[in-house]
Amino acid sequence: MRYPHFFAMSVVLLLGSTAVVAQITITADCLPNYVGFGVRQQFSEGLVQLNPGSAGGNQTWDLRGIETGQAGESEIVDRSATPNPSWFPTANMIVKIEGDPSVSEFVYVELTSSYLRQLGRAYAVAESSWAVPETNDPPGWIYPMQYQDSWWSRHYYEEETSGGDLLTYTDTSWTIVDGWGTVIVDELGSVSALRLKTHQHIVETMNGVPTDDMWAWEYSWLACDHLPQVAVMRSQPGADSNFTSGWFVHISSAAGTEEPVQVLPVSFILGSAYPNPFNPETTIPYAIHQRMEVEITIFNALGQRVRTLTRGTMLPGHYSIVWDGEGDTGQQVGTGVYYCRLIGLDVGDSAQRLVLIR
Repeated sequence: MRYPHFFAMSVVLLLGSTAVVAQITITADCLPNYVGFGVRQQFSEGLVQLNPGSAGGNQTWDLRGIETGQAGESEIVDRSATPNPSWFPTANMIVKIEGDPSVSEFVYVELTSSYLRQLGRAYAVAESSWAVPETNDPPGWIYPMQYQDSWWSRHYYEEETSGGDLLTYTDTSWTIVDGWGTVIVDELGSVSALRLKTHQHIVETMNGVPTDDMWAWEYSWLACDHLPQVAVMRSQPGADSNFTSGWFVHISSAAGTEEPVQVLPVSFILGSAYPNPFNPETTIPYAIHQRMEVEITIFNALGQRVRTLTRGTMLPGHYSIVWDGEGDTGQQVGTGVYYCRLIGLDVGDSAQRLVLIR
């Protein structure tokens, strides 16, 4: 059984987080999503003994001492460094995977304040290059991400093998954030993290004939402090969630350029506020893909304006703004439902529901 995305996805999902009341919230704004950021990973060469540890809050997962005999590196690159800059135009994060020196592999990602979606891969050899589009809908990752959140996702692609056969791959997964605490890995040390528990249903066909139909479990640890995904454990096919052997990969180092080049948004987006419901304040992420006049306003359930949070010309980039539950005159507003509206000149508007609990 092949695991074509074990390395790619663990490299691509460059996540960060911030602490909230001793727990952890992961948002897209925390990502080290700039050209020049890279990681080095260590992989098990085959099956190794594993212990995923316990679910719940304030856990300590000690993953040191697991045998890893292979190493790999990856780096976020500019579109001009890819085989064809016109491939996957909506991708705003492109990761180059350093593996086989005879083949260059690139993974294309669409990152918004609400989700991360893998759009496809591209390969380049001395003689040619080609792209493999992928469908990742619903997306593989949803933001903001907190303890006990859950979602399902579907990842699909088809590609022609070197022998001319048509391979299709479908991964339908259910994920729950089942723990938070501290994860410890060799070389990197202790890191605050969420633990994700994923049940995967993987189906492969060759020329329309099923070749694999299996279920597997995966545990992954997503880190604080602008680190990527710290570690991943994956079971053998058919194992239960308490598996004791499988495959393992962990981050051994992560570094960026001294003067990072920011990856800009590809669309006009109002992200999900966190926390929500809230008291006394909530953070509202948003993204601007071009220079424009922007206004962010809070309305009550009757459609009456309560507070204008910002108004003016903004440059492209990822932003966030805090509403402290006050109106324009500084008065505290009461418990209730409110709406945040993001308006961009000539591009429309977007709104979301907020719940204030006093």
